[in-house]
Order: sequence, then structure tokens, then C-alpha cells
Amino acid sequence: MDGPAPHQLTDTLSRRRTDALAIVRAAIDAVSPARLLAAASSTIAADHPGIRRWHVVAVGKAAAGLYAALAAAPPAALGAAVVIAPQRPADWPDDVPCIVGGHPYATEGSFEGARRALALAAAVPADEGLLCLLSGGASALMAAPSDGLDLPTKQRAVAHVMTGGADITALNALRKHLSRVKGGRLAAACPGLVRTFAVSDVIGDDLSVIGSGPTVADPSTWHDALDAATRHGGLAGLPPAVRALLEEGVAGRRDDTPKPGDPRLARARAEVIGGRHEAMQGARAAAAALGYDVVVLDAPVRGEARDAAAGWWRDALAARP
Repeated sequence: MDGPAPHQLTDTLSRRRTDALAIVRAAIDAVSPARLLAAASSTIAADHPGIRRWHVVAVGKAAAGLYAALAAAPPAALGAAVVIAPQRPADWPDDVPCIVGGHPYATEGSFEGARRALALAAAVPADEGLLCLLSGGASALMAAPSDGLDLPTKQRAVAHVMTGGADITALNALRKHLSRVKGGRLAAACPGLVRTFAVSDVIGDDLSVIGSGPTVADPSTWHDALDAATRHGGLAGLPPAVRALLEEGVAGRRDDTPKPGDPRLARARAEVIGGRHEAMQGARAAAAALGYDVVVLDAPVRGEARDAAAGWWRDALAARP
């Protein structure tokens, strides 16, 4: 029996590629800054009609897009702003500071961004608000070493633990405890109301993990930070100043990060406005509209894509109707 003609196979493959690109674009569009911030801006205006001016800290790989989307449809007047991103867009306005930080490792730009973010937060009046727009990469892009540490020392410590195989939770426990901006410290520095909108790139959408949680209470402790360094790379490989700081923290001689119930965070509220679930739903809707039978696997893909692909494919085949 004759199979399809070559031109039919070519047409089918071309159509499949076109459909696949449309599905991917729909997933990306579902978590686009313009789409996510339009809803968030309306929420802010409804929740806080008494706040007449909002100051903005936007940090992460999507920081520039998030700020631009907010500026296009602001909930009220916008005040001072700082955007911390991996690169400055070519058409960026001169009147909005855009600091180029480093990723995956912090740089002097990351330190400058954190310095400006802390100064901006501290200057917000009690009757005004601070909007924090977070996205993936914020932990490295905004970095302010703890008192007694310089940036190169912190960089070496984080790189040591990262190359030792630490996952994002362990890595961020260390980052928070070597920082003046992470683990709720940015919100604690602000006299005004604080609202955070985050685009999640972490499994579980834990706000204390996204960007190392600069505006939310930190459940991790000095013991967790020390354990992360011990298990991933070992204490012997840490710079002496970092070992000493961790030991001081565990001994109670250093203040810990703000914990749940800390009064400094009483006026801070944070929420995830987009992540993998929204992207998956965008892809699902596009695939269904193109006539495909859609199977959605809700479980997150963990580890390297090349390693996870075989198991994912088996699960997809087993889940077919």
C-alpha cells in the first residue's frame, strides 16, 4: 500500500511546525508583562484608593517589561523608580534609572541596584506606597552584602555553594543571610505600604524563594544557611569572613531576617501574578483551538530537560484519552 506522497509529508511537517510555534507564542503571551500588569494595576487601584503615589522597584529578567507595562496603565501617579535588569533596552527612557546587574552571579551593577532600591524604599512616605515587581533572576541582579562583607567575598561564597549542587531553596537561604536587601529586608526598610507582584520561575511559586523574597517574611534561619553551605561545597571552601558571619548568626550574635509576624512587614503584601500554570493554560487553549486533543501534565518538570524528557513523554502517552 502506497504511503503519503513526499509533498504531503512536507506539508504536514510544515503545518506541525507552524502550529507548535503558535502554541509556544500563546504560552509566552499568557505571561506577558502587559497582560499580567493590566490586571494587577486594576487590583492596586481598587485595594488602595487612598494611595495617591506609588514608587517602584522592578527587578529581574522581566523588570523592564514589567515597569513599562505598569507605566502604560498606572494605578495612580508614579513616583521614584529603579529598574534592575540584565540589560538596558535600547529605547529605555532617560528619566527612569535602569541598572544593569549580573546573572547568574551578582556584579557591581547588582550592588548599585540594591543600594538604590534600599534608598528608594527608605524614602517612601508613610502615606504613599512601594510597588515591587519581581521576576526570575532577581536574586543575583539585586545584591547588597551584609555588613562586614564586600561583594567579591559574597560572590565567591554563592558561587561555591552553587557549584556544589545547591537547589534554589538552599542557595537562597544562604543569599538571604548574606544580604541587606533579601529575606524581607527591602520591605522592612520602607515606611510606606508595600505591594509586591511576582512572576514566578520557581517550583511551588513560593514568594519567599522568588528573588530571595525581598519583601516577604523569611522562614529560613541562620542554621539553614549554615547547613546549605555545609552540604553543598563544604565550609572549608567558604571565604573566612562568610564562615565567621554564619557562625555569629547561629550563635545569636547577628539579627536574623524578618520572620512571619514581624511588625516591620505588617503593611507588606505579596502575590504571584503569573507563572508556569498561566503559560500552560495559554498553550492548552491555543492547541485546542487548532484542533488538537490536549493532555495537560500539571506536575513540574524537574532537573535537566534532556534527562526529564523521556519520563515526561511516557507520562504524556499514558495520559492520552
